[in-house]
Amino acid sequence: MTNAKTTKFLTPAQAAEILGISVATLRKYSLIVEHSTNNSGYFERNKQNNRLYTQKNIDDFNKMVELGHGPKMTLESAAKQIYPVSEADQAQAGDKSNGTHNAQVANLENTIKELRANIEQQDHVIQNLSKKILKLQESTSAEDESTDDKDNKDEKYQEYLQKVREAKNKKDKADAKDDADTETAEKPDSEEGKNSKLKTLVNMQVNDDKKGHWWNRFLK
Repeated sequence: MTNAKTTKFLTPAQAAEILGISVATLRKYSLIVEHSTNNSGYFERNKQNNRLYTQKNIDDFNKMVELGHGPKMTLESAAKQIYPVSEADQAQAGDKSNGTHNAQVANLENTIKELRANIEQQDHVIQNLSKKILKLQESTSAEDESTDDKDNKDEKYQEYLQKVREAKNKKDKADAKDDADTETAEKPDSEEGKNSKLKTLVNMQVNDDKKGHWWNRFLK
């Protein structure tokens, strides 16, 4: 933009006629330039707020259109090469970029804090669960030991009862035998007693026969 009073300005219709384009297309080119330079006041304006153009503006438009027809080029990229950005605009753009970067960094830091908080909470939950598992294992182990002790006691008690039964049976048999012997001794006239006496008398008689009478010794 120039402030020289001697500069000759062209109306939009005049500038469009020189360029061989419509006023609407001229307005499109003007918006591209203002956007590229980040300066809405790049072109002079009259009291009706209509843009005014200089010969230099016309030349820059021609360069922009010619460059924009190149390979992999657009009018926007061509405008950025033709129209320089002021240092103030560059600083402002840099500030915006830094602001965006700082905002992104802040968001990442907040995300990291949230993740760390979640991790700490999960660790706390895991620790509590681990403690509960240990208590359950200890309780189960104690119950198993108690059951084993009870089983061992029951087994020993059964063995003790078996021994008591066996001892009682032996005692009962011994008592029964003693009673039988006693009964036999107390009944000498019983069949067994009679047989015993008869055997004794027979043996005595046999022995006497073998020995002979006492006078037979002198007769021989």
